Amino acid sequence: MSLAGILMSLIGLFWIGGGTIWLFSKRRYRLRQIPQFLGDLVGFPVELAQSIWGRGGVPYALLLPNMAIFGLFTFAPMILNFYVSMTGGSSIALFDRPWVGGANYAEIFDCDVSIFEPKSCSNAGYNFWTGMFNTLWFVVIQVPVLCVAALLTALVVNRNIKGRGFWRAMFFYPVMLSPVVIANIWNWVLHRKGALNEAIGTTSEALSAMAGASGFDIVVSVIMGVILLLVSERALRASGDGPSLGWTGVFGLLLALLVTWANPTSIVGLPGSFWLGCALGLALYWIVATGQSFARAAIIGAGILSVVLLLTIQFDAVFDFGRYRPVNWLVTPNTGWPFFWLVFVFCWSHMGFYMLILLAGLQAIPNDLYEAAKMDATKPFRAFWRITLPLVMPTLTVVIVLSLIRSFQIFDEVYLLTGGGPGRETFMVVQNIYEVAFTNNNPAYGQAAAGSVLMAVVIAVFTFFQLWITRRQSEF
Repeated sequence: MSLAGILMSLIGLFWIGGGTIWLFSKRRYRLRQIPQFLGDLVGFPVELAQSIWGRGGVPYALLLPNMAIFGLFTFAPMILNFYVSMTGGSSIALFDRPWVGGANYAEIFDCDVSIFEPKSCSNAGYNFWTGMFNTLWFVVIQVPVLCVAALLTALVVNRNIKGRGFWRAMFFYPVMLSPVVIANIWNWVLHRKGALNEAIGTTSEALSAMAGASGFDIVVSVIMGVILLLVSERALRASGDGPSLGWTGVFGLLLALLVTWANPTSIVGLPGSFWLGCALGLALYWIVATGQSFARAAIIGAGILSVVLLLTIQFDAVFDFGRYRPVNWLVTPNTGWPFFWLVFVFCWSHMGFYMLILLAGLQAIPNDLYEAAKMDATKPFRAFWRITLPLVMPTLTVVIVLSLIRSFQIFDEVYLLTGGGPGRETFMVVQNIYEVAFTNNNPAYGQAAAGSVLMAVVIAVFTFFQLWITRRQSEF
């Protein structure tokens, strides 16, 4: 019999045998009281704990089994991992590993210049710090994007919209997929002959053919003009709350695209039309969101500017893509695309989980607050900023901390999509720990354990800093 079997047998023997003896010593049972005896036997541990520690100690006695399991499978491995990081050799047997102290840590920190220049470090330090800085960069970009996307999605599916249950299920569905399945799906989409390249190639050919047709500029100008007219009309539609915030956002996006296409800064020989368009779109949205008195005039002025820009755009040049060459999005170096798609795929596959947490937080906010705000003619943006965001902030803090920890632990998606490439552009710290421990002919468990300890320290620092910032904000 295995050790686990022996342990379970001893627990069962103590529970049934010991409980029977203890119960018969405390009270008498008649034959018709057998069901009562069985019920008392089931509750024997609680009754025994109450008799030993009193009523105040019963909760701790009930927590004891869970804490024992948690300690056995969490704290004990952490302590063993720290011990392994102080040992050397390639043996997996704990007592066959020689004690080397901090040599594994020293090798990671052994750099001629500094850890901020990984190429100046030893091989172990180069791989570890390259993975660590790539991971930090991934976390800095991915966590805000994921949290904002999850919050916006939760706000949408929390509204009384048609098919609300369906959309909630659709957004949550990727969470239930295996990372292997997710990686295979996106590999099929993103490789050189994948669905994305096929869609872009087909679209570019169709638009290029249309661009060569007679009157294409006029047709596209008319279509864009109609779209701008409809969107601006919806944004200006009179209501008690002023211009529509949602339609103003759509109009601001169209304005940013038109500025980018028209490229007015090129007249003076300067780049930056994209950022100018983004600034104008955001400024228009801010004017309407904050309820400025000149909001309607700003929308009308932006509409006039859009018409002027529309007349200056040569659509045949805009849509003349030429011959499209497929791109291998996951392995093309020095383009940023592999890193971008890792962030996108990670957000797509995990957003539903955090959306569900935020949705629960949003549903806990009393509707009376929104009704009172509506009676005071509070604009939706101000209601979100003053009511929704402060009350959902504790839940959002949990989401930020959980996504922070999960982002540091990214491995499956990277290993299956890019393998850490091209070069070392997407090489993450967990992949370094895995390769050091399990893919070498001479596995360096001590060095891998040292890397995992350092990663745990970095995660702890980020987590405590985030909690400290949140606590400070809640005090003001």
